[in-house]
Amino acid sequence: MRLAHRYVVAFLFVLLVSGAVLAVTFTAHRTDVAESQEAAVADRADRSAAILDDRIRTHRRTVAVGATNPAFTAHGSTKQRQSLEAFVDHSNFQGASVVDETGSVQWLVTDHGESMDVMGMDIGDRKYVQRTLEGEQYVSEPFRAETGNRVVAITAPIRSDGEVVGALTGTYHLHGTDLFDPLRDERATTTVSANGEVLFSTVEGEGEAGEGIDGGTDAEIENPSETISAEADLESVDWTVTTYRDRAAIVSPSINLVTLQVVSGVTLLGAVIAFGVWIYRSQVRRIGRLLERVHALERREYEAGPSISGSAEWRRIDDALARLGAALGRREQMLLVLNRILRHNLRNNLNIVIGRASDLEASLADDDREAAAEIRRTARDLLELGDRARLTEGLLDPVAVAAEDEPPRTDVATLVRERVAEFADSAEEDDPRRSLENVTVSGPDRAVAACGDEIAIAIDELLANVVDHAGASPTVVVTIDVDIETDRILVIVADDGPGITADEVSVITGERAMSQVNHTGGIGLWLVDWICSRYDGRLVIPCGTAADGSGHGSAVDADAVGTDDAGDRDAISGGGLQGATVVLELPLVPGDGADRAGSSVPAGV
Repeated sequence: MRLAHRYVVAFLFVLLVSGAVLAVTFTAHRTDVAESQEAAVADRADRSAAILDDRIRTHRRTVAVGATNPAFTAHGSTKQRQSLEAFVDHSNFQGASVVDETGSVQWLVTDHGESMDVMGMDIGDRKYVQRTLEGEQYVSEPFRAETGNRVVAITAPIRSDGEVVGALTGTYHLHGTDLFDPLRDERATTTVSANGEVLFSTVEGEGEAGEGIDGGTDAEIENPSETISAEADLESVDWTVTTYRDRAAIVSPSINLVTLQVVSGVTLLGAVIAFGVWIYRSQVRRIGRLLERVHALERREYEAGPSISGSAEWRRIDDALARLGAALGRREQMLLVLNRILRHNLRNNLNIVIGRASDLEASLADDDREAAAEIRRTARDLLELGDRARLTEGLLDPVAVAAEDEPPRTDVATLVRERVAEFADSAEEDDPRRSLENVTVSGPDRAVAACGDEIAIAIDELLANVVDHAGASPTVVVTIDVDIETDRILVIVADDGPGITADEVSVITGERAMSQVNHTGGIGLWLVDWICSRYDGRLVIPCGTAADGSGHGSAVDADAVGTDDAGDRDAISGGGLQGATVVLELPLVPGDGADRAGSSVPAGV
């Protein structure tokens, strides 16, 4: 089935599923509406309790501030009575009184005037008076006052020189008060109770809304199964707020929900259709371009095929295909190099072996020993070359690195010193070509790179390249530099030999294609380049190192290697040596760098 046909089938399936989801979710939404109503009732109960708490706390602060009036310490005085009258006039209390430290009433004033009937009465046995004379501000339970009103008493101690000398009491009437005004709401019924007694209720038949209920049990609700209720306790007093709401109130939101569902369903299906058309026109066509690009890669046309434009996702796919094409092209280049080595270098070395063998067969003179040594050395070179060629097989598979749990770590500074010391000590009596005696290593003692131990092979190849091409007893300077700003480690190998030919540099750097005429003499620098690339590194041959003095080399000069320090540029340029300079650039392990300062010592010292 073609992609377009599959897309149409999938699109129709999406439409059917969308319709089914709309039908199923309608019932769920109705349940959500009911739950939201219950949550709203519970929220109203909490808010009502919070409002009452806030009002009672305000009254407590009013009494506490009023009790600080020095006039209240002068019991029985006219000044004390005047202050008490002013307190009632400027507060929301319907009455106020002052008792002395023995609990005897000194003055009692209401918003209707002074009451002389209770003057001198001992009320010290009342709980709210006792608690206050002990130094505690207190809110009493609702009780029947001497005036006949059902009130709540809010008290605060009167102090003189830190000692409690009396109590100021503000009385709040529960009947006809504005304390419960915020609880009026036609959408819900609210009851406030304390210890089983109703203090306020908006239940029809239980009193006027906003008025207190003079005692009695909890207000009764008709058909409680048809209501939603929630309770909330006050923090400042032992009161409970109960809120009720008729379940019939859910019907109206349900009707609105039906309308909303229909509108939403039509909008959603329309959006799905519009989105499907847009996907077909803008995405399915790009999939066709993607297939063309993949077919081009299959034909080994790594840079061919149409470009995939569009959204960020498609651009990332386009970039991924471009990287894939570059990787495949590089891998094919590696295979061409290996093929050239196997067909050219090994064949030449075998000709040497065959020639020397013929000499031994034809001559039994004193040259026999030298001829045998030459045969052995050549055979060893051939064996090493074969080992190098086999090493490339492991470098062809990038999955070996990607599959590791953690990035590899190698102390390049230590490794370089070990390899240099190995070369300095590896001179053989019958093979003086393998010796490196005048080698200096400088740089930090530690420089950890994000690479594997194959880097040792790359370092060996650079040192072997000096042995093979820099002439007898070359002077070699190996510099290790850590660039913290770019998180790179540079291993710079410079000698005073004849340098690297411009043709070989251009082939290795990819500036010239390899052919029967243009090719390199060995696999060493190729291996170095491949190993570095395996770990996001680079092989850099700075400009000016070509053997013909033309300055031809890598397109990267000394400044592009990642440093601004003049001393580093001198190191990259060869440290003053006029031969070949090759730079190994590797990524630094984050958080595990090294100081730029280091030591400079000859190998083996």
